[in-house]
Amino acid sequence: MKTGMAAWVAFLVLLAGAASAATPGGASLPRLLPDGKPYRDADVSARGLPEAAQPGRHALRGVFPQLSPVRRLTDEGWLAAATHRESAARINFGRALRIQPNDRRLLWAYGWALLNLERPAQAMAAFRRNLALRPDRRPAWQPMAMALTYTAAGDREAALAWYRAAASSDPLRWGSDAAALRTTLYWTSRERALVRQLIDTAARADAPSRSPLAAASARASAHPQ
Repeated sequence: MKTGMAAWVAFLVLLAGAASAATPGGASLPRLLPDGKPYRDADVSARGLPEAAQPGRHALRGVFPQLSPVRRLTDEGWLAAATHRESAARINFGRALRIQPNDRRLLWAYGWALLNLERPAQAMAAFRRNLALRPDRRPAWQPMAMALTYTAAGDREAALAWYRAAASSDPLRWGSDAAALRTTLYWTSRERALVRQLIDTAARADAPSRSPLAAASARASAHPQ
């Protein structure tokens, strides 16, 4: 058990240190697909990320001095990633992972930070580690996290499968493109760009079934001469 944990610590810290050398997008990700069941479990670890700083605020040291060391490093790491300061993000997350590698909020935030830094393969590793710590749960955040990770990696089929899983699991937030845009109104610019890319991919995938030619073909098949 200790050997396995040590391996995970080394792996995640390596990701934190090597992210800047990775190739954005086009990464080879394991193909994980939804199983058709809803993802609705609440997850208290998946909340509380700070919003992007006001102009100039990121230059201040100790933005979150009142928090525990891991929580402070996590929040400052995510804030650095959200404001495109990759080196600071890697340093903060690397330190946090060395202290508490199995902190699920840390791993969740790390995954989103890596998506903001355009590192989908590393983001997937962080999300999977989070999920592995509670394998009996089906957190509500999982479908969109997976959908956007696969979108960033260029795997349209997997991205659409997870987007549909999000819509069926939580129709109020993800049941339509308008709902998805409304839900992500205050997400980071990079996250919203991925959401728009995902919506565009879904629209193009649905387009053939909506075209007049496809409709005429369907009518002809239903009513043969």
